[in-house]
Amino acid sequence: MNIKKWIWKIVTISVICVLLLNPALVSLAVFVDAVGLDLLLLLIEVQIVAVSGYYFQTWFKPILMPAYKLLGKVDPYFFIPTRTSVAKYPMILCHAVPFLILLIIGAAVVKPVIDTGDIC
Repeated sequence: MNIKKWIWKIVTISVICVLLLNPALVSLAVFVDAVGLDLLLLLIEVQIVAVSGYYFQTWFKPILMPAYKLLGKVDPYFFIPTRTSVAKYPMILCHAVPFLILLIIGAAVVKPVIDTGDIC
């Protein structure tokens, strides 16, 4: 555990030194030194999650929703399970793959006919 702390401290010091070499980034270096590199990376991650969530809700979801409804009409076993149901029953994720349950049922019902007369 102490090795990870020292590595993190070395990374922080090296990032601050690199930022101090560029005079335009001195204020950023002071900010990173004040709040810490881990908190700065957390702030950047929060911004990325917020922006990607916005773009998903406004651009991708309206495009994908008609396809989801069409798959629900064509494949009766297709649905996207909730997080709590996946926590209880992990195998329910098979229903989130379109046509997988139909293929499993079809493979279980249809038995291949093997002709052993021509083997000799």
